[in-house]
Amino acid sequence: MDTIKNLCLIPAKAASSRLKKKNILKINGKELLYYPIKAAQDSGLFNNDIFVSTESEEIRSIAIKHGARVPFLRDKRLVKDPYGVVDVALDFLKKEHEFKAYSNIFILLPTLPMIIPEDIVKAFEIFKKRNYKCLISVTETEQSAFRSVIIENNEVKPVFPENMLKKSQEVEKTYETNAGIIILDIEDFLVTGKHYFYFIRPLGAYILPRERAVDIDTEFEYKLAKLMMETKNIFI
Repeated sequence: MDTIKNLCLIPAKAASSRLKKKNILKINGKELLYYPIKAAQDSGLFNNDIFVSTESEEIRSIAIKHGARVPFLRDKRLVKDPYGVVDVALDFLKKEHEFKAYSNIFILLPTLPMIIPEDIVKAFEIFKKRNYKCLISVTETEQSAFRSVIIENNEVKPVFPENMLKKSQEVEKTYETNAGIIILDIEDFLVTGKHYFYFIRPLGAYILPRERAVDIDTEFEYKLAKLMMETKNIFI
């Protein structure tokens, strides 16, 4: 498998608003940031090309301790709204011209710490096989969105009334993006990245199992992931 053309970027800002310093909260004695670094290393896809983008010296030190590279600190304007992962990735690619020599950039999020190396490898296999320009991880919704409802004037109304009497297996499956894994063709991304990933075509999906798709953004989600990972004791 050709690894020379892939680089991995892990965005890990310190200035998280809903859950303070969430990217370095610990599970099994390791910071959340550790898990995507380790998964990327064990995937065998990146050689030494695993980078962390952060504005924090503390997070930079933690990233380096776990074997990632942090060639520069992120501009602090990029840690606040309206800037997001797209802006961070574009800034990263444009800061150092050597990064443009790569073909693909993988973006992994510390807030999905249960992603395993096999997920990254399988996602890349799909990306290559289908010649996608972008691939994003998704998870099947607990209930099909075609059976969703809205509340209007305190009254429940089905969005798709024709589906409400159907059995669940008769309704088309739907998925939600979790963005734990994003793979981008760098050349196309540099042209279209001012928009969002969903506008880069063709756009593929890797279906991440629900049990590995907990996205930590709140105290509850952190406690849930911590319980799952420390009980199973397999993410070490």
